[in-house]
Amino acid sequence: MLPKALKATVKGAVWFVLLYIIPTLFLSDLAEEVLPGYAQLISTFAIVIVFFVVISELLAGTIFQYALNIGKALVFMAYFIYALNGGFLAFDFESIHIEADLRVYLAMLLTIDFLSLAKSLLQAIDFLAKKTERQLAI
Repeated sequence: MLPKALKATVKGAVWFVLLYIIPTLFLSDLAEEVLPGYAQLISTFAIVIVFFVVISELLAGTIFQYALNIGKALVFMAYFIYALNGGFLAFDFESIHIEADLRVYLAMLLTIDFLSLAKSLLQAIDFLAKKTERQLAI
């Protein structure tokens, strides 16, 4: 269990640096002015990713890994809907009001997450089928 915990810790730290530290270094005050709450969304995304990376590494090789992946797909679907405000973004930059219709991109993200959910479900079924075959062969 110790090697798994060490590997999970290292992976979590690497993902934290890639998804939180580096974007925060490049995040300027101008970006926060234009897109208020952007920093909070980035930090929430980083926390969620690191959580799932660490837990997934600890549960590797068990049926719970696939259940976690299904949960991860559902969480990401909800997160993207929330982060993209249902596909419509509007913000003010000085005296300019800007609106963006991102429904197509949201649909793409949700499709990818739906495929991830289906893949995880099929992997869980395959895992259980192989486990049952091994028990029957004995």
